[in-house]
Amino acid sequence: MILREAAVLLATGMAIGLAATLVSAPVLQSMLYGASGRNPAVLAPVCGVVALAGLVAAWLPAMRASGIEPMQALRAE
Repeated sequence: MILREAAVLLATGMAIGLAATLVSAPVLQSMLYGASGRNPAVLAPVCGVVALAGLVAAWLPAMRASGIEPMQALRAE
């Protein structure tokens, strides 16, 4: 459940970021010498690294939370 919510947020953020990157590519291309703002060889690995980091960041607390009994968690609050 936690990982699913994190994956949805991650996918939404990556889609918005990728769209913003593609829209602003001409501006970025004018600032970067010899580089294209729409290079899929760069965008794909960057998206993969961001997705991996986001899923690991959500997985660690999810694993910790899954080891606790629900009643103990409710009593602690």
